[in-house]
Amino acid sequence: MFWKASLITALTSLLLVGCSSANDENQKVTLDFWTTTTENETAAVLEVVKKFEEKYPSVKIKVKEVEFAKAGNQFKTATLLNEAPDILRSDIGWTTELADLGVLLPLDHKVSQEDKKDYFQSAFRYNEYQGHIYGIPMVTDSPALLYNKRILKEAGYDSPPKSMNELLTVAKKITNKNQYGIFISPDSYYALPYVWAFGGGMISDNNEIQIDNEGSINGINFMMQLINQKVSQPYPTFDNWNEVMMNDFKAGKVAMIINGPWATSDILSSEEFKDSGNLGVAPVPSGPGGQGSPVGGHNLVISKYTEAPDEAYQFIDFLNSKENQVYFAENLGNLPTRQSAYEDEDLLNNEVFQGFKSQLEVATSRPIIPEGSLLFGDFTTNLSQILSKEISVKEGLKNVSESWDYLIN
Repeated sequence: MFWKASLITALTSLLLVGCSSANDENQKVTLDFWTTTTENETAAVLEVVKKFEEKYPSVKIKVKEVEFAKAGNQFKTATLLNEAPDILRSDIGWTTELADLGVLLPLDHKVSQEDKKDYFQSAFRYNEYQGHIYGIPMVTDSPALLYNKRILKEAGYDSPPKSMNELLTVAKKITNKNQYGIFISPDSYYALPYVWAFGGGMISDNNEIQIDNEGSINGINFMMQLINQKVSQPYPTFDNWNEVMMNDFKAGKVAMIINGPWATSDILSSEEFKDSGNLGVAPVPSGPGGQGSPVGGHNLVISKYTEAPDEAYQFIDFLNSKENQVYFAENLGNLPTRQSAYEDEDLLNNEVFQGFKSQLEVATSRPIIPEGSLLFGDFTTNLSQILSKEISVKEGLKNVSESWDYLIN
């Protein structure tokens, strides 16, 4: 509320002159681009920027690397001060909020129907708000079932489980004194595949809170079942859970984990996965209520106050071309948002990329609301208490429901 009130007051009382600038000597349009990439990722972005400037010599791109955790608020502050960049690499959770604040340029007449059709719908949805398009998806991700093919094969399985019942059966058969079936994460983001598999939900399009409905309760109960039947990690606490999960998976102590593409380079650096063919990637199993996994990623958005909207879109469209998405995939391991990029010969023959593509095809968008990025704090707190058996499933999810009701109302 603070940001919305401040921006409305400031933007209606100031005559904003835009973000881009032109050099009088060569008449170049200069666009400021804030990227939230890491140093390694930024180096790859700069290579693409160089290609763009060679192709379009009348446009110069000034790239600024901004710390991800601070970029959203810095963009809002810069807008208040009439210093916003022309282009921002926005977390998907910020895009709706910034659109709601009225500081993004609508791209309705710039995004072609062909491009819109090429993007995964689960990724593109985060750019749509109240009937308008406010960005294009640059990179996407969705946690999938990562599994150790060797362990499954030794247990008699040539393929991963496709249903939650099969997941439990496989985990039971695999678990012994030296290894266990699946790692259970206390982070609510990784609980969503279980919630959706049993017919649960988060918040519907008409703002109906679903996190404490019967399906959601059944989904978390299934997580508890995996713990109670002792087919998950044999540790009394969830301390440093991500490090423990990754170490156990890389050491061949756990057969299955739910994780995203960001984890694969670390996994493939281990002795257990020295042969990359040992790493399996498949959609998280379905349940009686369906199948899904949350979508994350980043969008490319343009400030409403840019003086060069055509050039700004020309740049983000170039940055997001099929060829450049393949380039980022091959060099950084990013998942392309364009379906056509997965048809590239190198990606087509890459089991990891194709596995995550299969997950993206059945992925589920989180609530497309301005408060979307704030939903996981209380959810994770209560989920940790549920899995630690400090509170019941019903009590914990009721707490989450009440928190979300307060947040959105």
